[in-house]
Amino acid sequence: MKSLRLVFSLGIFFGCLLQAQEERQAPPTEIPDFSNLDEYIYVPKSTLHLGIRNISGPKTSFSGKGKLTPTDQTGSATGANEYRLYHDGSVSPDGRTTVSDSGDGLSASFPVPNDGKTNTWAYGNDKQLTSDGYMTFHNYSAQIIDATTRSRNAGRSSGVELSVAYDMGKAFKRFDWSLIAGVSLNDISASMNDKVTARLTTVTDTYNLFGQLPPIAPYSAPSSVSGSVTNSDGTISTDTADTTTLLGNKPLDRTTTNITDSTSVTNRWKLKGSYFTMRAGPSLTFQFSTRFKASVSGGLALIYAGSTYTVVESFMPYTGAEIKETVTDETTKFRIGYYADATLQFDATERTGFYVGAVYQATGSYDQAIATANANYATKIDLNNLNGLRAGMTFRF
Repeated sequence: MKSLRLVFSLGIFFGCLLQAQEERQAPPTEIPDFSNLDEYIYVPKSTLHLGIRNISGPKTSFSGKGKLTPTDQTGSATGANEYRLYHDGSVSPDGRTTVSDSGDGLSASFPVPNDGKTNTWAYGNDKQLTSDGYMTFHNYSAQIIDATTRSRNAGRSSGVELSVAYDMGKAFKRFDWSLIAGVSLNDISASMNDKVTARLTTVTDTYNLFGQLPPIAPYSAPSSVSGSVTNSDGTISTDTADTTTLLGNKPLDRTTTNITDSTSVTNRWKLKGSYFTMRAGPSLTFQFSTRFKASVSGGLALIYAGSTYTVVESFMPYTGAEIKETVTDETTKFRIGYYADATLQFDATERTGFYVGAVYQATGSYDQAIATANANYATKIDLNNLNGLRAGMTFRF
């Protein structure tokens, strides 16, 4: 039994020695090969362009007609004591009163008998006084009949642009191609002033001054002056004297004249707005070097435009203030067209760079109109043949 135990123990011992010897003689474990890890490093496929797009303004044209009709109220041609509002003054019913004593210590005021005069009126310009001593009042209106269509190129506009190019691989040797989608925003701004041909109508009412001359314009009746008076007892009191110049309470004569004039009425046309461009298409890039490249792209362009069209009509009459009327309209439009870009790009680092290029865009035109009871104006905004420059930074991701 002891022999078996000894043999068994020696067997185990030598078995352990043999296993240890085999482990010492086994070849070392190989180190993994990491030389092909470049296959798993991400290479950026997309390039973001962020910059400024400066582009020529659209061609615009302005046309139409309008009418300046003040809200003056001249009343009837022969009625007395009417409320009359003119462009250069006013005539109202007589406001004079007389005081009657009833004999019992009470008194009452009554309108003076109608003597053809009024003490309530006003005028604003010395030109209204005629050489033979009469006062004239006027109402004016202007019918714009100008048929000329005027053109004006809107000013250049600088706006923000944003686009992304996705690399689609090699087109052929040293040429890559990609797909581009981008957006940009630019302004529309155009305006001009010009004299327009108009038919001017003047209504003139002539009033009697009864041989008196009114104070220098502007003058408003009734009028009075106050002064200090020394009484017989040496005290001082204030006295008010009526200085009103009386005017006839109805026109002596009413005349209406019509002339065609091309210097008295001025129109100011103004167009203000912006357009948002969305574009997409392919791009072809030529590699001059690893950092310097040139590309051309073209494709579809869709714009969303919004504009406000305003016309200010101004008429300077012979007397009184300038007569002015403003009409306006707002609109939005979608238009479709095409674009083309040519760009030079320099990569400062593996991820960032700079670009500069030329742009061309043609996206159609649209009309805008103002239609009111007294105005009918139109403008055309032509968004074809727009060209300019673009510049900014690139970011690869």
